[in-house]
Amino acid sequence: MAHNPRKARPSKVLIRLCDAFTRTDGNIICPLIKAEISIRVLYKLQEKVLYKAVQEAGTGIGLTDPTFLWKSAATGREMDGNLFVEYSNSQRFNDNLKQYRETLVRNLKEVLKVKSILIDKVEDTDEIIPQPIISETCFELHKLKLCSERLDPDDFDTGATRSVAYDTIKSHLDDLKGQYTKFAVLSQNGRGKSFILNLLMLLTADFEEEYGENNLNLKLPKDIDENVKLEEIEKYADLPDVVKDFLKTLSKEQTKECARTVIGPLCCELPKVKEVQHSNNSLSNVANYFSTNSRINIDPYILAQKATEKSYESTTKCIIHLRYGTVYQMSVNYFTEKDLQQQLFELVTLNDEDSSSLMGETNKKIRKRAQECLKARFEILTDYGSFTNSQEMKDKFQSPKDIVLSKEVQKLAGKTELYIGNGKEAHYDRLAMRRILRKLTTYDSNDEYSKKKIAAVKQIMIYLPSKILYGGKEILEMPGTDDSDPMAMYFIQTALNEADAVIVISEFAFNIAEKEVKHMLSSSDFAKYWKEKPYNYKLMLLAYPEKNQGWQYGKDDSEAITQLEGEERNKRTEELRLISDIFKMKDMMDSEKEELEENIITAFILPVLHTSILAQPTEQGEEYKVFQENEKFLKHTGISNLITEMDTFVSSRQKSTTEKIRNKFSHICQEMSDNSKGVREAARTVLCVLNNREIKDTLESTINSNHKKLLINFTRGIVELLKEIVNTKVDAALKETVKQAQTNWRRNENKIIHRGVFSPFFIGKNPVYKVLLYNIFFDGLEDKKTRIFTEIKTRIEALLQQYKGNILQQLTNDLNMVLGNNPPSFTLQFVQDAIGNELDDALSWYVGNKRRPFNVKTMRKCFEKSQNQCFKETILIPNFEKGIYVKSAKENTERNIKECIMDIKESFLFLLTELHMDGLISLNGRLKSKKSSKMWQRLVYKLKVFLRESNDDYGEILNDSMLMLEANFDEP
Repeated sequence: MAHNPRKARPSKVLIRLCDAFTRTDGNIICPLIKAEISIRVLYKLQEKVLYKAVQEAGTGIGLTDPTFLWKSAATGREMDGNLFVEYSNSQRFNDNLKQYRETLVRNLKEVLKVKSILIDKVEDTDEIIPQPIISETCFELHKLKLCSERLDPDDFDTGATRSVAYDTIKSHLDDLKGQYTKFAVLSQNGRGKSFILNLLMLLTADFEEEYGENNLNLKLPKDIDENVKLEEIEKYADLPDVVKDFLKTLSKEQTKECARTVIGPLCCELPKVKEVQHSNNSLSNVANYFSTNSRINIDPYILAQKATEKSYESTTKCIIHLRYGTVYQMSVNYFTEKDLQQQLFELVTLNDEDSSSLMGETNKKIRKRAQECLKARFEILTDYGSFTNSQEMKDKFQSPKDIVLSKEVQKLAGKTELYIGNGKEAHYDRLAMRRILRKLTTYDSNDEYSKKKIAAVKQIMIYLPSKILYGGKEILEMPGTDDSDPMAMYFIQTALNEADAVIVISEFAFNIAEKEVKHMLSSSDFAKYWKEKPYNYKLMLLAYPEKNQGWQYGKDDSEAITQLEGEERNKRTEELRLISDIFKMKDMMDSEKEELEENIITAFILPVLHTSILAQPTEQGEEYKVFQENEKFLKHTGISNLITEMDTFVSSRQKSTTEKIRNKFSHICQEMSDNSKGVREAARTVLCVLNNREIKDTLESTINSNHKKLLINFTRGIVELLKEIVNTKVDAALKETVKQAQTNWRRNENKIIHRGVFSPFFIGKNPVYKVLLYNIFFDGLEDKKTRIFTEIKTRIEALLQQYKGNILQQLTNDLNMVLGNNPPSFTLQFVQDAIGNELDDALSWYVGNKRRPFNVKTMRKCFEKSQNQCFKETILIPNFEKGIYVKSAKENTERNIKECIMDIKESFLFLLTELHMDGLISLNGRLKSKKSSKMWQRLVYKLKVFLRESNDDYGEILNDSMLMLEANFDEP
């Protein structure tokens, strides 16, 4: 009998699965990847799906028993690690690697977007390679989106619980998408803001194939059905962002109009472009900077940059907002006719007094710049031409209304223009948008109409497909602080007041930055809010020294660049010392100082070097070698850290929303295993009664009536609360402000010798003048306001809790009422356990998750709106626009101080009531459906849960979703 040899033991095969780098315009490697196309994220969130794909790929070629292995990278970021699959193998594998790759890629493409992956056979898990950065905000958004899709009740009918879960996660996801963290970029003119932003947009752009795929379902305005109303298209998910933004500005009456009739005229045709190849060649030239120490000359990516011609002009004349959008698109808003008239009348007021008498009370440099700019704008926006002297202008224009704008400008005034790419070819859409933007920001001496448009532009919003913006980041490019006219300075101050983070760009260090930069920063509301709650804000002091030859590094400078580490430490020490002086931190406790310093980023950035390195050529699929070979350089460019710091900051601001969803799901999953027997018979009785349609309708009518009374009582309580606080606390604060304003007026009245102080456009903050009327009127009011707003918020929360208790008690009574003569079996605790979380979520919509939340920040905006309106109508407009002398204006002002300030009270109450009504509409939508109370429906469904076996598929979906939500970005 022949001897049976021992069966050979299967060997092990190790496969590395990594995210591949892609290249953007100019063949530049993109350092970022979206979570939705990442193999690492797929493993983290949907391991079962990935396991099935790798198992099937191994089947037939001798690879069995796949096991996942994760190896962390040395970067400190867990998501930078590499994923490996270990197989058992009973045959030679080397010849089958190509087949394995093709099968796995095909499997993943069929079910998911994952496609750009590197699949390599390796010897051990030490063979890890660099991969694209995954944004934490992108990771969290993708996680929520996946859960939302898995729970969509339209796909799988499992009743009310799943519907509630879906509604909750969907609403919070929509809420996150509507939130933007604003990064304001502040510097002097000519420091390279536009150039740096262009490089960041280029580096992180969606690649061509990705651009087309992301816009496959794009619904352009021309594709909207002819008779569809505006209110109907609000629900379209694939509308361009600029159209969605426009829809938010419409009143309810306006939404009844035909969509194409309203939106169509706003949409402007994109220009045809032919310079695609030239642009790509220009962008790819950046590779030579690092490899051959060559000078670079690249075309602007999207934003206008300084050129040799007219380099003395600022390329940013208004605030340009940058947000992420899958398609290139832009909205342009123009000043109203009234705004433009008030701005131009400022020139008349600047010239209507003896300039020698003004020097002591005006900022001489700003005044001179204001006159120059306004004179130029006057000639552009009107047809009057130039005036021989100031008296001629004064005689002709007694008020802003006397100024007649040119016919072209009248047509532009108050208008909105929308520019939208076709979503198919990124190169063409980008270059068309670049051309339009340049015409809106850079004067062309041969194009008179373009000059008029530039002078009339109020704001530009650009959505573009650059991943650095993804996840709710909004970058505000502002005019430079020096040599800017008062209007630009006012824009800068307003933007800083609304910013969540400020990026200050200097040439070498903040210490030697221009005094205008330091003053604008230190006097802004951002500085005040940052000092109060530093963890909610971020100050980023970036030095961009690359324009100087000593800071230009090539491939042979690997040792020289390491010296930056010591320079950065010294820079941080000096800048923290200066910040401490500017923001008066010396008297703070050490713990407060430390918290502020933790939220200050100081760094050198070398964006040209970083971009040049990532433009180096490689074989396809070997882009990671660029990162391996140039690790030392890339570590010191500061760009990766900047991207990561921005993302971490935004993510920290979004964590509370994610926690809400996680807690909600935890409750739902726990409920699935709940099978309480104490109320089984009572539940059966209730459901039996409700099976009778006639009895059910009668009962629900009574229940609806009871809950309507509770809502009326809650509303009455809120209205009474708002009236009480406004008529007591606000009234007292305003009366104190009147006294202080009258005292301030007496001290400063003699310093006001010019009508321009009253310019309504600047709301009493005209930077031309040393005396600011706004400060005279409202000195000391800020702290009082904050205390009042905090009290309103606290007392509203108490009323909401009281309302919650009343609803729970009423629902308990309703349940026991259905039992009829049977003894009460349902307790308040039972109802609380059944619907407490859903009720909390519904009530949270009163204080607001979207658009206009009823919080301290929104109340502050309402108060400021009332304050500015009363200030304008009572003081500024009457004294600026009616051609009266300064003496009469001062007399009017003194006489109306009390009326101006006390009128704020009624206006503020009106806006608070509007805010309450908005919250009430949101709340009502969460508590009530067309037929009955949603909480009652939810409660009845809870009873059904007690009387049925659990749905295994349903439970598995919820549990998988819960595991997905618990997946942490920074944990293996």
